[in-house]
Amino acid sequence: MLSQTRLAQLAEMENILDEANEFLAEAENFLEKWQTFLPKMKRLERYYFEGDWMADFEAYEQGEIPQTQSCGVLSEDLVYNASSDQRSLAIEYLKLITTILDQ
Repeated sequence: MLSQTRLAQLAEMENILDEANEFLAEAENFLEKWQTFLPKMKRLERYYFEGDWMADFEAYEQGEIPQTQSCGVLSEDLVYNASSDQRSLAIEYLKLITTILDQ
């Protein structure tokens, strides 16, 4: 019969494996969500950096957009910050992936 120490280790490793399987399923789900969302994020970035954002912003400034129209996207910082946040998160993921692959 295994010692109590080894049995405790076995139980601990079983718990870690269960946690790993749950975590990896969640990570895979998040990756799929991010991949699905990416085209929308690219559209938003194109709108802001290359598209009609400036013209829409100017229309807003001139009162040409109804007060009832939601237009937080016309904030000068929110789209830029979302784009920067995505890039920063991607960099952190790359660092993590590099650490995992280097093991």
